[in-house]
Amino acid sequence: MRIIFIDNSTDLTSNSLDFKALDSLQKILINFSSELSNNNHKVIIYNNTNHKKDEKGVVWKNIRDLKNDVADILILVQDTELLKYKVKAKINFLLLHYKPSEDLDKHILVNLIKQKFCILYSNNYVISSFPDNFNYIPKLHLEIGVSENFTEARFYNSTYSNVFVTTHPLKGLDWLIDLWLKYVHSAIPWAELHIYSKLLEQNKPSNNIKIRNLKLTLDLNKNSGIFIKSPLPQEEFILQIVKYKLHLCPSLDNDLQYLSILESQACGIPVIARETGSIYDCIYNNETGYIVRDKLSFARKIIQVLNDNKLFSTLRNNSKLNNYVISWKDTVTNFERKINENTFYR
Repeated sequence: MRIIFIDNSTDLTSNSLDFKALDSLQKILINFSSELSNNNHKVIIYNNTNHKKDEKGVVWKNIRDLKNDVADILILVQDTELLKYKVKAKINFLLLHYKPSEDLDKHILVNLIKQKFCILYSNNYVISSFPDNFNYIPKLHLEIGVSENFTEARFYNSTYSNVFVTTHPLKGLDWLIDLWLKYVHSAIPWAELHIYSKLLEQNKPSNNIKIRNLKLTLDLNKNSGIFIKSPLPQEEFILQIVKYKLHLCPSLDNDLQYLSILESQACGIPVIARETGSIYDCIYNNETGYIVRDKLSFARKIIQVLNDNKLFSTLRNNSKLNNYVISWKDTVTNFERKINENTFYR
């Protein structure tokens, strides 16, 4: 089949995984399209790349070059504004990984119905947040995969008690730092919290007062075991995370951290996360990690895992067996089966 993606978010190609840190949606786009190509589909992605490129079997073109094209399947990525682009396709999808930033008003609903679009969603919370009148739009769940680079990674037998977090600074990081300073550091002063954040790693002043306050707190607590790390491309990041004993997720956003949590568990890294509506779709509580509600419980679980090697080993083994973690090959196989059954599209 000829499959066209349209994405207006960034300058991105298949090789971007190798040289820069990417967010979840960018990883999904690259891995999903690459695996579709591996399964003998012709895949073209229109986005903001400067030049036409053929990488890993996927053709990347600049969105300005999209005039009139034809596809078996059209997939618009995340943005309802992309409905303005005209591609003649047998099946039309709007792929949503996050809750749309724009209001889902009657105009968007009418456009989706007129153009016979189906919503392709990777996060159950996205659908639950829709207005009731969007029940008229057919929907199909895309089970996102995890790159085999994560599943094949081997834990580094480290004696260090280090944990990491990749949460956006404004998504619960102040909450996590506060509990680390109040409870964790005093209980296990040798433990380290590594924060992967481009915003906090930069030396230039921020216009956001919350970011400035976070930096000030970190500066005043330099000896608390908290270290800021620069985000890394995937291969380099995997070499680092296999040395950690925990992945911490303090965010309360239902559409953030989903893929990174699956990736960590694929590596055998247990996750401690705050309770959200979607977190139960990627963690088995008390088996592959812990889902908690308050600071003290969160801190106690960190301390417990870092102090108990037997518990850590159990959680690590369970994490690698987590059946929420599937391969991109399985993702594409399931997607093709649903397309062939065609029970979602009307």
